[in-house]
Amino acid sequence: MMSKKLTYTVQHVQAGGKNSNSATAAVADKGTQASAAFFSWPIFSFVRSFNQERFPLLLPAKKSDAREESHDKKILWFIDQLTDLNGPAMTLKKLGWLAHERGIKLSLVSSLFEHERMPDLPPNVINLPMLFTWQLPWYKTLTLRIPSLIKALRIVKEYRPDEIYISTPGPIGLLGLIAAKLLHVKKIGIYHTDFYIQTLSLSNNRLVPIVWEKIVQKFYSAMDEIQVPTKEYIGILKKRGYQSEKMTIFRRGIDSKLFAPRDTGKSFLMEKYNIRDGITMLYIGRISHDKNLNFLMDFYRELIKRNDNVNLVMVGAGPYFDDLQAAMKDCPRVIFTGQMPQSMLSEIYSGADIFVFPSIMDTFGMAVLEAQACGLPAIVTDAGGPKEIIIDGSTGFVAEANNMDQWLKTFDRAQHMIEKDYNSYLVMKEKSRKHVLDNFNWEITLNTLNGRASGFEPDKINIA
Repeated sequence: MMSKKLTYTVQHVQAGGKNSNSATAAVADKGTQASAAFFSWPIFSFVRSFNQERFPLLLPAKKSDAREESHDKKILWFIDQLTDLNGPAMTLKKLGWLAHERGIKLSLVSSLFEHERMPDLPPNVINLPMLFTWQLPWYKTLTLRIPSLIKALRIVKEYRPDEIYISTPGPIGLLGLIAAKLLHVKKIGIYHTDFYIQTLSLSNNRLVPIVWEKIVQKFYSAMDEIQVPTKEYIGILKKRGYQSEKMTIFRRGIDSKLFAPRDTGKSFLMEKYNIRDGITMLYIGRISHDKNLNFLMDFYRELIKRNDNVNLVMVGAGPYFDDLQAAMKDCPRVIFTGQMPQSMLSEIYSGADIFVFPSIMDTFGMAVLEAQACGLPAIVTDAGGPKEIIIDGSTGFVAEANNMDQWLKTFDRAQHMIEKDYNSYLVMKEKSRKHVLDNFNWEITLNTLNGRASGFEPDKINIA
C-alpha cells in the first residue's frame, strides 16, 4: 500500500467534516497563516463596508440614460482560472464559444497573463488588469490573480450587465460579487468545486479546511441563486448548512462531435505508447492528492497480483505528478502522459477499455462525461457527482468509495464482459454515448441563460 493514503470517508464528506481527524496528506502548517494573510486583503474588508457614495462611478444609470426593457440580456461570467485544463475552465470556454457563435451577449471575465491569451479562448473574454499574484502554499500549481479593483469595476460598469454569474470564490469571483451588489443586478453562483474536501486532502492542518469552508459558505450565501451540477451535491451542501432553497441544477453539455468514438483509438495508443495487449484502464484529470489517486494506484497493484496483463494510462498534470510517477516506476504498464491537448483526448478515450475515476470530491466529473460520450464504460465511486452521469450496470459501474474488494469485483465484471461477452460490452458502449446525447445538451443551458424556456426538467433524466 502507498503512504499518505486518503482515509476520510463518504460519511465524512456528507457530514461536513465532523470526523476531521481522518484527513491525511502533506502540506506545511504555514497554510493557515497564508490563508489568513490572503483573506485580510483590503478587498475583503471592502465587501463588508462598501457603499455607493464612496464609489459613485458604479451608481446605476439615470433613467434618461437607461436602455429599453426589451434589450437582449447581457451576462458577465467571472472565473479565476480560465486557462487551466480543469472542468470549470473547459466548461466556461465552451460556453463562451457557443454564446459567441449564437450571438448571445455573454462575456467571460478573468485576469490573464500575456502568454495565456491563446487561440482556444473565445473572443468574448474580458481581461481585467492584474495588480499582483499569489501562489497557494498547499497547491503549488495554482496561482491566484489579484485584479486592480477600481479599474476592474469601471470595466464592468461600462459593460452594464443584467446578470452576473460567478464560478469561483477567489479574487475574480469576489470582484464579480462586489460589482453585482453595487450595480443591483442578479448574482448567480456556480458551485463547481468542493474546496472543503479538496483542502482536507491537501493540508495536514485541520484548521485550513474549516476556515476555507466557512469563507466559501459565506461567499455563496451572498448569491441570489446557487447552481449546483448534481442533485447529490445539493443534498451534501444542505447538510453542511448551505441555503438549499437557493439551489438549482446547472446541467452541463458536451461537444458530441469532438468527443465521439474513434476507430483509430487502439492504433493511436499502440503507436504513441506501445500498448499492444491486455485490458487498458484510463484515468484523465488533475494529478493531485484530492483526486484520491493513491487508492487508484493501490487498486492497480492489487489487480496485477492476479493478472499482470492490465495497463493503466494516466493523462493529466498537477502537483502530485512527479511523486506519483516515481512511486509507480516499478510498474512498466502504468503510463503517465502528462497534459494532453483536448483535440487528442477522443483518440485516447476510444483506445481504452474502461475508464476509472476514484475521486470522492468531484461535484460533477467532466472527464466521466467525455469518456461516456466516446462510448467508454466507466467505474466511478458512489460519492459526489460522477455517479449521476453513470447508469450503474448499463453505461458503466458505481463502486463504493475506497472499498478495495468492491472495486476488484467491479473490475472482474468489466473484464468478463470484455473477454467473454463482448457483445454485451458493445451494447454498454453504445448506451454510454446515447445516454450522454439524450441528456447533456448545451442548448438547454444556452436557452436558460438567454431567458428562453427550455422545457427541461433537471430532475427527470431519460435513462432508457
